[in-house]
Amino acid sequence: MSAEIQSPVQIPVLADGLFVHTAKVDGPLETDVTLPNISCKRCTLQVIQFMEQHLVNNPGMFTYHHCAVLQITADPKKPIDAAWPKER
Repeated sequence: MSAEIQSPVQIPVLADGLFVHTAKVDGPLETDVTLPNISCKRCTLQVIQFMEQHLVNNPGMFTYHHCAVLQITADPKKPIDAAWPKER
C-alpha cells in the first residue's frame, strides 16, 4: 500500500514525499518548509503522515494528521506570492 507523491507540488501543498522509508527510523525527522509570502491572519499548516506498516488508526486508516494555526505576515521586501490569495 502506498500513496502517490505529488511532484512537483501544487497549491495548497508545500512539500510531499518527505522521508520515504520502508524500515524503522531511529531518531527525529525534520525539514524546513518555505511558507508563501502572503499575509494570512489565520492559516492552517497541516502535516499528513502516511504509515503503511502500522496498526489501523480509526477513522484515518494509515494516515495521521497534525495541524497548527499560523499567522503569516508577508515580507514587504519580497514579491507577494501571486499563486496564493494576497490576504486571508
